[in-house]
Amino acid sequence: MKNVKVCVIHNTLNSVGGGERVCLAVIEALKEMDFTVTLVTAEPTDWKRIKKIIGKTIRPDFEAPVLPFKVKAFGIYMRLMTLLKLLGKRYDLTVNTHGDVLPLESDIIYMHYPTFALIRETPVNIKYSKSLFWRVYFLPYEKIQSLLVKKLKWKVLLTNSEFSKEAIRRYIGVEAKVLYPPAEIDEFLKVSDKTKRKDSVVICGRYTPEKNYELVLNIASKLPDVDFTIIGAYSGKISASYYSKLVRIKEKLRLKNIKLLKNVLRSTQVDIYSRSKVFMHTMVNEHFGIAVVEGMAAGLVPVVHRSGGPWYDIINRGKYGFGFNDADEAIKAIERAIENYEYLREEAVKRALLFRKDEFIKEFIEIVDKLVSESGIRNAVN
Repeated sequence: MKNVKVCVIHNTLNSVGGGERVCLAVIEALKEMDFTVTLVTAEPTDWKRIKKIIGKTIRPDFEAPVLPFKVKAFGIYMRLMTLLKLLGKRYDLTVNTHGDVLPLESDIIYMHYPTFALIRETPVNIKYSKSLFWRVYFLPYEKIQSLLVKKLKWKVLLTNSEFSKEAIRRYIGVEAKVLYPPAEIDEFLKVSDKTKRKDSVVICGRYTPEKNYELVLNIASKLPDVDFTIIGAYSGKISASYYSKLVRIKEKLRLKNIKLLKNVLRSTQVDIYSRSKVFMHTMVNEHFGIAVVEGMAAGLVPVVHRSGGPWYDIINRGKYGFGFNDADEAIKAIERAIENYEYLREEAVKRALLFRKDEFIKEFIEIVDKLVSESGIRNAVN
């Protein structure tokens, strides 16, 4: 149905995180419906980078970046500038996938988490509360979002987890529908039945302070017979500073059983997973945690902090893995995961299937199809 014109709004795809995977899956779903899709961003999309990190993707029909070059500063404020590309344009549907509030009505908003509540809800090392500079930088945006959210208009409000749904209810006073983010797990599923594994733990995520990797090094120092591997995305000054800090801690503790890897290839990541038994996630109040799903799909038993999406949504409060609050609890959880590996592996793999990208696309198409039918868009464009 090429006559249906859809605008997808996302500040940038170049960070290639969980939110960007949601945007790409939304584009894929809309293209599957044969809609004409325009992607509005703050900066041009580096499709080569996206292909390198997550493989083949479906592109929109048109792209409309606000600026013709990549933005190196004021990233969160660039989200508001996407509005400039929408003025005077007419679309049958608008889908906001970066989720921050814009001063216009959107048909569908995928709100990952209320941005203005980040400091209130995630106090662990988040950069916006880490220093006076970042606090002053973030304060105006926090105020803007707090004001705009009172006038927020939408037809369908989606979010990534029960954890985020509760935060939206608490801070905005509305009910969102949970649509779990799309996890690209087919490559990981291929190695889920590998049996020759070592007593080893994998941790995967960005090299940023909120990931709380210091805890991993502390735990590694108390489990010398277990190998630990941190697979981290590394870019920019924040990553460099944090990585250097971890190296210093490793050297101080004289740890021989931990590796700190940077920007590894997807194939290397899958290989490491295939030889390990446990996936550990240390971030407090993670909103969802696609990395946890990928680890489970590869046959790793999850050990996660007892908070956020990984605990409440992915492992269902301990039904499909283990939770912890501190280092001692984490150590016991890792030991139990290794001791009961074979049984727990099967349960983890089964659970991971719930979060496949195909499931996301199927449900999103159902949501859009209902919205289009109720609004009479099909009749208007035919």
